[in-house]
Amino acid sequence: MRWLMSRELALVTGARVTWFVAAISALLVGHGFVLAVDLYSAASRTAIGQELIRAQLDPLAGIVRPTLGALYFAAAILLPVIAARGLAIEKERGGYGALALRAGSTGRVVAAKHLAALAAAALLVAPPVVLFAAFVAVGGRLDAGETVIAALGHALDLVLITSAAVAAAAATRTVAQATVLAIALSLGSWAIDASSEFAALAWMGSLEWASVGKRLAPFEDGIVSLGSLGWLAIACASATLIAQLVARIEHARRRWWLAGAIAALTVPLLAVLGHVHRGHDGSEQHRHSFPEAIVDALRDVPGGIAVDVWLDRDDGRRTELERGPLAKLLLARPDLELGMPLDAATASIATRDADYGRIVAHIGDRVRETRSSSADEIVRCILDAAGRAMPRWDEPAYPGYPFIAEGAPRTLLLLLAYAVLPLAFVALGLFTTRSRRRS
Repeated sequence: MRWLMSRELALVTGARVTWFVAAISALLVGHGFVLAVDLYSAASRTAIGQELIRAQLDPLAGIVRPTLGALYFAAAILLPVIAARGLAIEKERGGYGALALRAGSTGRVVAAKHLAALAAAALLVAPPVVLFAAFVAVGGRLDAGETVIAALGHALDLVLITSAAVAAAAATRTVAQATVLAIALSLGSWAIDASSEFAALAWMGSLEWASVGKRLAPFEDGIVSLGSLGWLAIACASATLIAQLVARIEHARRRWWLAGAIAALTVPLLAVLGHVHRGHDGSEQHRHSFPEAIVDALRDVPGGIAVDVWLDRDDGRRTELERGPLAKLLLARPDLELGMPLDAATASIATRDADYGRIVAHIGDRVRETRSSSADEIVRCILDAAGRAMPRWDEPAYPGYPFIAEGAPRTLLLLLAYAVLPLAFVALGLFTTRSRRRS
């Protein structure tokens, strides 16, 4: 197995396309990082002498999330190209059977190809890590805990894309087929992500459990979501097992039946995990959770809690609610039944009548409502419906961390993002491929 692994790593590092993809990914991530730094600096200039604005300067949201968002985009488009290539090229050139015979089984070959593809995927992680370190070195501030949690989510996304790409290569016969299928699988959840923003795509709302972006959202807020963690782990394991099955040479019909059975079992399991909201808030000062006294009061409410939000998908207030008070409410009460009545297929954007804008809390047969989108008012309605007193809302004020990148620090970050990192991958690629040809 050692010789096989060495062979696969040599093939990955000796392919120019690997380093080309890494360089393009570094450029995309660097561009996202620079845009984030410039916007953050502009907001920081506005915050000078303004304590209220200063408290909104969150490096996790302003720097880490946009940079990792660029990685998410680059990985979805580019990673399948190199992740599927190793196995697909063996099948296209007709050497797969001979390699499997030499290795002793197709399972060993697929495992080695998978590990080599993961090694290639790890190259894409280096640019954001280096850029975050550089940001801290020039005076910016990042909380280590929440940054690691955010990076963990995207690292799992890279593993999932790699596993799906290897499965696509196992199911096809040529590099082109494998690459197209792998990219299609990688981009499949983007349409579902778009459905959450537009009322015209409300019919896709029931598929939100299948969205990778939705699974990554808690991590980007510094929250270790057990549902998202389980979802990504199960999806990776399922894709890996399917790759092992369909890559087998014998029992063609049987292997496809088994692969179909695994997929059929995985889908409902992912659907269940997609609705699990339990998690741990690892953000600085636990700012993405309600104060401890409020959480205790909500958890002491007997029975179930239901909240209906009468806002359509195109309303900016709903987006703010979902990312703020409602996310905190689900973290405090994972059993919360959250309803969006206007997401029904018969709902229309035009139906903004007297009911529009209401937030209605149901506890048993008791109902309270508000039109305010503030977290304390929503919690007050819930506790009032439960006949409970509102505890004191006592949470530490988030100080905010303004940072203005200008002069030499900004120049350093620009050079690193647009030149040093992409060119470093190009240089490594030239050196590695040249050394391989000479040998």
